[in-house]
Amino acid sequence: MLNLCLADLVVALFQVLPQLVWDVKGRFPGPDFLCRLVKYLQVLGMFASSYMIVAMTMDRHYAICCPLQAHRSGATQRWNTFLLLAWGLSLLLSLPQVFIFSRSEVAPGVYECWGNFAESWGLKAYVTWMTLAVFILPVLTITVCQVRIFKEIHNTELQPEVLPDPVAPSAVGPPLPKAPAARGGEVSAAMSKTVRMTLVIVVVYSLCWAPFFCVQLWAAWDPNPPRNAPSPNGSR
Repeated sequence: MLNLCLADLVVALFQVLPQLVWDVKGRFPGPDFLCRLVKYLQVLGMFASSYMIVAMTMDRHYAICCPLQAHRSGATQRWNTFLLLAWGLSLLLSLPQVFIFSRSEVAPGVYECWGNFAESWGLKAYVTWMTLAVFILPVLTITVCQVRIFKEIHNTELQPEVLPDPVAPSAVGPPLPKAPAARGGEVSAAMSKTVRMTLVIVVVYSLCWAPFFCVQLWAAWDPNPPRNAPSPNGSR
């Protein structure tokens, strides 16, 4: 949760805030280095926010569906692995931004932080890749994990109670007291609450991002879009 909040802060401070300043100014107010840095951080926030949710869901999936392996590996080692993988992929997959965007002259004497593509189909490939990597693939991964988690919890709840075998009276003493009934592999209430919280985050994430990526794909692939909408994070 801490890393998810950190990723969301990256989105707020390095994606939304620079874009607001950019829109107010009308032109990108900075040199080429700042243009490339802002574009890198904007996409980094998108990747990190998505992949942190994936990491959180996979951690819950591993803990619930593979409890023995999860217990052996330890909770700290497990979520550290998922977090490092999420941050590493986010940092790596954001690197193309540095080479795609630059401060370019879009009109005589007018400079803008612009996305340059070598081929005519470059914009379509860029928007499609961003949609797949940031939205579609994470949502599919999360959906598969959540379905498996719910199946595991449902099957656990349907397991019959396991009662201890009756102990025959012993010749040397009274019979041992019966142990309380228990259900093997029962998922704790706290874990179920965590799963529900994760599901809410995933649903809200999907509902919030779906319109954005739908509009980006429409603008990139439709030869006559209703307006020239920017591609993800500002290629215009």
